Amino acid sequence: MIPGSDNIKERLFSIRELPTIPAAHDSILKLIDEGNYSLDDLSGLIERDQVLSGKVLKHVNSPFYGLYSKVASVGKAIVLIGSSPIRGIILSTSLFNIADKELPGMWDHSYCCSLVSGFLANRFNMKDIGEIITAALLHDIGKVLIRKQLAEESAEIDKTAQSDGIPMIDAEKMIIDVTHDAVGSWLAGQWNFPSIIKDIIAYHHKPGLCRAYSKEAAIVHLSDIIVKGIGVAPPMDRFVPLFDEQGWKKLALPEDELTDILSEVIDIIEAESSFSQYLSGRKDER
Repeated sequence: MIPGSDNIKERLFSIRELPTIPAAHDSILKLIDEGNYSLDDLSGLIERDQVLSGKVLKHVNSPFYGLYSKVASVGKAIVLIGSSPIRGIILSTSLFNIADKELPGMWDHSYCCSLVSGFLANRFNMKDIGEIITAALLHDIGKVLIRKQLAEESAEIDKTAQSDGIPMIDAEKMIIDVTHDAVGSWLAGQWNFPSIIKDIIAYHHKPGLCRAYSKEAAIVHLSDIIVKGIGVAPPMDRFVPLFDEQGWKKLALPEDELTDILSEVIDIIEAESSFSQYLSGRKDER
């Protein structure tokens, strides 16, 4: 029996207790949401935040985009990336800072998933690549709210996942009777993200259950598995889940093609210097 599960859900799903977005980031998000903005206005606001500017430039200069020369301008980065991934970078930067002490490595994992998801979305000729990248950046955002609101229960979730050798999502279900995918999808709804992003977050562990965007959710699901399998993950959340059978059918990916994809993905990840701390063991094994 789960103690006080109704109270737990009330503590989680309380609008008054949503993680606070820094005022500067909130201004940028409002400008994007309004839609009627100039490139100079948007880039000017982003450039005021050195950390945010750095992450935007890091993203556009990642191997995924395959640019021949480095982009040094935030304005040019916005044009190349698009507003949806920019929005995801802003929110993930703001919220993952909240959980940095409790979940070190979450930004690295989510950012790596976004690179892999973008690569796979391009490989599958998906039309909503920007939204898929955004959803990948935010797929674990529910963990932030759980950590912020339920500190004692979060410690028990970690302990259960480690001692029982089970995925964190299963430990969440056991301890609090609600999982980070549901919490994350709810958060995405509160921030008025489109349904494709909400659905991918909601079903990134079970894409076969997603009706409208099952292939998109399967791409993020596969990315999550690949990235965890390589080792880019928070230390308390490195359990590599099995691939959802129905989601795999949605991708219809031949085994020989998967081998080629894995090889290309590893090259993309290894080209990112920020992931070297996770990959050093893999290189030593080669």
